[in-house]
Amino acid sequence: MLRPSAGCGVLIALLLAAAGCVSEPLGDVKTAMARVEALKAEGDTDGVAELGGRLSEAKDAPPADRAEAAFLSGEAYYELGELGKAFQHYRYVLENAPWSTHAAEIETRLFAIGQAYFDDPEYGGWFSDRARGVEVMETLQAHFRTSERADDALKLVGDYFARDDVAEYGEASLVYERVAEEYPASEWAERCLWLAGHCNLLLAGGPEYDRNDLLRARNLLDRSLKRYPRGVAAQSSKDDLAIVIDELAQAELYVADFYARRGSTTGEVIRLANAALLYPETASGQQAIARLLAMDINPESLRNDPRRQSLDTVRVSRPAWAQAKEKIKDKDKGKDTLFP
Repeated sequence: MLRPSAGCGVLIALLLAAAGCVSEPLGDVKTAMARVEALKAEGDTDGVAELGGRLSEAKDAPPADRAEAAFLSGEAYYELGELGKAFQHYRYVLENAPWSTHAAEIETRLFAIGQAYFDDPEYGGWFSDRARGVEVMETLQAHFRTSERADDALKLVGDYFARDDVAEYGEASLVYERVAEEYPASEWAERCLWLAGHCNLLLAGGPEYDRNDLLRARNLLDRSLKRYPRGVAAQSSKDDLAIVIDELAQAELYVADFYARRGSTTGEVIRLANAALLYPETASGQQAIARLLAMDINPESLRNDPRRQSLDTVRVSRPAWAQAKEKIKDKDKGKDTLFP
């Protein structure tokens, strides 16, 4: 095996140093903060980013110095355009120094970083960067719940999940619903409640799939119209609701046909009764009524006969994954934040 000569080793060290791969050690933590501030005064942004970052990680340094160094390092990285590193340092301050005097500045920075990840062409096409925008905005909302930007940040998270290229409609619906429920006075509240229902309609995928997604969409759209009967999203809610009800009726008919093909008259009648009694105004409901009458069955005679209909089971429920996510969110609410 070839061994590098001593001269070669020196050359390699010099090249690494020139490339920024070798950095000056932190040194005495008692003077480190003063050195960071001196670098800042000299306009050495790279030096502040590097030394401030190392001081913020020094466990033997005073907590106040670590927090201040984290903020200054974050500001330096923000100026250098290294938004990911800036976010990490800002988050350190929020999680470890809730008494920081830099809170307002950090909130402003987080919103700008989140927007950059979502909208700046520099970050376009990279899923990890787009997803990081979600993390940034959720961090802002968690630590600044009463801020005027909190509802904006949460809505932008919903908009990200609802994008055609992401299409995480279940996540989008949950976030939009949070905006409507946690910030009822927000300018986005009405639109977000409609969007929560709209995203569940998109998530449903049609009458052949999970009926619960359609039921949840109906629940949200009904709430939207009840809360904002003449709002700017009222017509959109009405249009979506008509589609949802039609697809719910089709879903009952779809299952009725499934039972019919297998010779299960009982199952067929139960689902036809559901469609006829719950959605009589739809084409599928009318078809169900006609089929029951052809079987010499009066649909109304089934209304109070639970053996021949399953109306009581047509109720919306929260998906297991959504319940788990909400438990995590509720647990996080108990954590210390700057503005709980």
